Amino acid sequence: MNDSFLREPQVELFFQAYFIGMALGHLPFFFDDIGFIAFIPKFIVSLPIVFILFIFYRVKYCEINSRPVLWSFIIFIAILLLITAAFLLLSGGSIQRLTLLAFFLFISLPSVFVACMYFTVIIRLRLRGKAVR
Repeated sequence: MNDSFLREPQVELFFQAYFIGMALGHLPFFFDDIGFIAFIPKFIVSLPIVFILFIFYRVKYCEINSRPVLWSFIIFIAILLLITAAFLLLSGGSIQRLTLLAFFLFISLPSVFVACMYFTVIIRLRLRGKAVR
């Protein structure tokens, strides 16, 4: 039964993890002055990244579903490196010249972390639930 589950892409879990990650990862920023103002550009900036991740997931869903912890870790590190590279390139290496895009990429890290962890936990729970039945 696990084999049939791993051969199906879990598209609803992918997008559920994205929306949960956006909401919970952005929660600390709602207590500051920039809360809702930063949420909308962060959502817009994250859409191309999620689209690329979705295409990647549709192509390699068997491997990702069978090892969700490894793949979530790889995706989080890759996005962290991408954000760091964008931060360094856009700000010129100094924190005084921080651009707005680099700022929105930087505050998207908690959302990416929550989404990766949520996807891993839900896939594990579904696998465990399918094995029990």
